[in-house]
Amino acid sequence: MRSIKLPSWIEGLLGFAPVPVPPHVFALDSTRLRYGQFVRDRQGFRCRAVREAALPRDAFHSGLLGGPLRDWAVFKEIVGTLLRGVPGGAKIKEASLVIPDAWLRVAFTESGDLPKSSEQLDEVLRWKLRRLVPFRVDELRVSAAEVPPLPDQEEPRRLLLGFGVEQLLAQIEDAFAAHGIRLGQISNESLSMLSSLNVSQADELTALALVDEAGYTLVFVRAGAPVLHRYKGFAGSLPEGSKMGFVVRDLKLTRNFLDEHFPGVPLAKVLLAAPPELEPLWVDLLGEGLGEPAAPLDGRHLPPLRSEEGSVPSWRELAPLLGASRQEVA
Repeated sequence: MRSIKLPSWIEGLLGFAPVPVPPHVFALDSTRLRYGQFVRDRQGFRCRAVREAALPRDAFHSGLLGGPLRDWAVFKEIVGTLLRGVPGGAKIKEASLVIPDAWLRVAFTESGDLPKSSEQLDEVLRWKLRRLVPFRVDELRVSAAEVPPLPDQEEPRRLLLGFGVEQLLAQIEDAFAAHGIRLGQISNESLSMLSSLNVSQADELTALALVDEAGYTLVFVRAGAPVLHRYKGFAGSLPEGSKMGFVVRDLKLTRNFLDEHFPGVPLAKVLLAAPPELEPLWVDLLGEGLGEPAAPLDGRHLPPLRSEEGSVPSWRELAPLLGASRQEVA
């Protein structure tokens, strides 16, 4: 198991310190690998290059947190093929990676003072995580960062825990390392997208709902820091009516949690990122469950963005890539 370190993707998102993240970003899911490079200028951001490569069908083993690669050598070759299509790809030495929320989960816990030793810290984090999730914690990579405490919590510290399957993350890192690229910052899609948006004021809450066919993520942010993060996968074959009823009940429970722990703090914005065919349904679900109207995200929510290669891919494609690189160029 690799040593635990404070993950730079949390540092950068929460604004604890400037993070020297390279402007090269890769995004990986079960079907494709994408690349983006962004730089900042006086007008906003420039997209220097965007590329993608398809993955073989069933490239990964299945699992609730994602599964390891079926053929590491094939994936390594796909990384190489993509790099050959990127201008200056052979010169990339450091990059960031965005992976699905299902592969990199987030949880919160309370804590007293933490040990300074990395080994002892690892033991504490794993002990806390075992009480929160139904996974084999010994098989996971676990990191944490301190975030602002809830007003009524019992312990003095509140931790944001990030965790994913160690074998999967190590395989991906090793495939890039085979091409001379070190993956430093690893983030999930929702937190990367959140980092691309200017959404939160100190005296209010902002919600981001990220939806696809496999499930949904809800992130609530206050003063630039996430205060609640919930991922829900659509497991099994529930009838559509039962599935939507489950969503509304979950949203109402979430709203009750916010009202209990943040009394008097308004939920000012509910932003939705969903495929176009799902937007009308989820606008209704979020409005019913959270009690506030939802606004579908579009390109206007991103910083001004221009492309050096002509047309720019859709905002939905670019937002996680831009968010992962924005700390370095902001």
